Amino acid sequence: MNDGAIVCVRGLRTHFGDVEVLRGIDLDVERGEVVAIVGPSGSGKTTLLRALNYLTPFSHGEVVIAGHRLHPGMNERAHAALLRRVRTRVGMVFQNFHLFPHLTAVGNITEAPRYVLGIDSAEADSRAMALLERVGLASHGHAYPHTLSGGQQQRVAIARALAMDPAVLLLDEPTSALDPRLVGEVLAVIADLAAGGQTMVIVTHEIGFARRVAHRIVVVDGGLIVESGAPDDVLERPRNAATRALLAMEEKTSPQRPRVAEKKGFSLPEAKR
Repeated sequence: MNDGAIVCVRGLRTHFGDVEVLRGIDLDVERGEVVAIVGPSGSGKTTLLRALNYLTPFSHGEVVIAGHRLHPGMNERAHAALLRRVRTRVGMVFQNFHLFPHLTAVGNITEAPRYVLGIDSAEADSRAMALLERVGLASHGHAYPHTLSGGQQQRVAIARALAMDPAVLLLDEPTSALDPRLVGEVLAVIADLAAGGQTMVIVTHEIGFARRVAHRIVVVDGGLIVESGAPDDVLERPRNAATRALLAMEEKTSPQRPRVAEKKGFSLPEAKR
């Protein structure tokens, strides 16, 4: 194991029925590092991300994340205390927001700090408002999810994850459920977190964004990591055929995509390298 890594994955394999989705993954993520996981649909990207906090169980291998060791055969009941500790330290941002519809933006953000960390209501509310300001939603604290755009809901979801002061933040295709016009505002928030030193593992189809904010790009294909390296190395000098095919597809479709980096006045700060 790499003692300096906040995430350490060794020999990870996962089956869905008779189908082996992950076929032996090794991955380290250092503290403060931003790793972007890219690859074609069905390659195992999201399965890998969800296995990191055991939302998707794995059949072989192990994961050490934020100081906690996960292993095959765990379940939500028998290992509830360990999984609770892991998920307290590991933030998760989903494709479809998963906000509580009956709670305001502030209520969504304060729920876990109050009931999991035991923070009193006044302090939790103060932290929530500071986080909403950080993601550009300071005036939306009392808004309910149904009144917010998709981009605003995802920014609330990011603030909710940050409220637990996570050691590492996992983001699963954070813009895939958004109208293209709203993508830029979410990517700008994530880029700001990257520039601030937040450790993140991001599954994304936004190759240009991955190039801008990631310290390292990991290409997954057929349940295996087929290429990994600095963005310029992977994207400018790809060594694997799967990477070249992915980039060719991106080049073919990119003229139809909006330029998310400049939309609505948002800019993408460079990640610290």
